[in-house]
Amino acid sequence: MTDQEKEIVAKASVPMSIANGFRWLFLVIALLLVLFLFFGNKLWEGAAWYDAFTAKAYIFLLWDIALMLLSNVLRIVFTARYNKIVKKL
Repeated sequence: MTDQEKEIVAKASVPMSIANGFRWLFLVIALLLVLFLFFGNKLWEGAAWYDAFTAKAYIFLLWDIALMLLSNVLRIVFTARYNKIVKKL
């Protein structure tokens, strides 16, 4: 593989890596929030501040999971494009 081809392959893999990074970021945020909600239901059951927080947390989780799904779809699209570029070389 020539240097020019290596550069093309490296350039094509950047969007795929960025989408994968966002996917991991949204996954970690969702995991931490779900764990907080799980243990919070056991520790602070009936607390007014926790009840107010859970309503907002579930809405935030909905958007977080939607963005994680979007980044998954983008990663699949970028991976298909990357594979097509590599196949041409």
